[in-house]
Amino acid sequence: MFKTAMHSGLAALAVFVLGLFAPCAAQEPAPLKTAWLAEHEAFAAWYGKEMGWDKEAGFTLEMRRYGSGRELIAGINESKWSIGACGALPALAAVLESRIDIIGVGNDESFSTGIYARPDSPVLAKTGFNPAFPDMAGTPDSVKGKTILCPVGSSAFYTVAQWLHGLGLSVRDVTLRDVNPKTGLDAFAKGEGDLIAFWAPFTHEAEERGFMPVAMSNQCGASQPILLVANQTFAAQHPEQVVAFLKMYFRGIDALRNAPREALIKDYQRFYREWTGRELSARAAAWELDKHPVYTLKEQLAMFGPQGNLMEWLKRLAHFHGGDNRLKFVTDAYLKKAAE
Repeated sequence: MFKTAMHSGLAALAVFVLGLFAPCAAQEPAPLKTAWLAEHEAFAAWYGKEMGWDKEAGFTLEMRRYGSGRELIAGINESKWSIGACGALPALAAVLESRIDIIGVGNDESFSTGIYARPDSPVLAKTGFNPAFPDMAGTPDSVKGKTILCPVGSSAFYTVAQWLHGLGLSVRDVTLRDVNPKTGLDAFAKGEGDLIAFWAPFTHEAEERGFMPVAMSNQCGASQPILLVANQTFAAQHPEQVVAFLKMYFRGIDALRNAPREALIKDYQRFYREWTGRELSARAAAWELDKHPVYTLKEQLAMFGPQGNLMEWLKRLAHFHGGDNRLKFVTDAYLKKAAE
């Protein structure tokens, strides 16, 4: 009788203890709020979430989509996200006011951001006016006075400014119309403006519609890194979560570099459909993947170092926007922790 009572007591205790731990085992890891544009750099994060790598890293990735870098940066003041990605120009514009740290590189958009013209545009008649940029089309005479559709304050705006500088001109020599890429492309197709500047996927859409590139960012000295950024307060309070995110993100980067090509194209098409609500052909997906170089953790540590090219890229952008003091918010501390 004593044994029976003891066994019953132990069984009850076991049920009680299991009851205590069962809810903990079933709990989802804490959410990590992140912010992205409807662009290529979000793919590595989306892919990692699809693979369950976020939960392996100890968090549940939440992805919020924004229409532009300016909107994304504005969202940090509303506590809508802790880690995000956007163009270098809006990031550097915001660091003094929005208290963000620049912690990594999402991709290089220099090959997919550019200026386009209609095939019969006189701007396309001559390339190589400036020997330093032999692939850049245009001359001062063919460009001066033209109307350019372009989101002001964006990476495309920086490309326009650098292109004009290469021709011995400035933004004062043209008429700039501030439009978002989608509205601008539709307006340009209807005959508005002389030139248009934007980034992928709109540059690919422009080519699909028969428009011709005047200059891409890499052809006129306008390097365009997409930067990974973190809310400075969040990063200081939760450095381990920033490091965990970077580890997951770099697994996605490794997949972009090493996954079988056909499978990657299909995954990118699905990502694009689910993330933007739009369809992307296999050809367009391949173009997107080809035109956005990505960098591994080891490569980024070198890029952030004294011999790396990232700081030179950012220095030019910072000068364009107002000064080197913005570069003090660039840090490789979290990359180094991720490498450990």
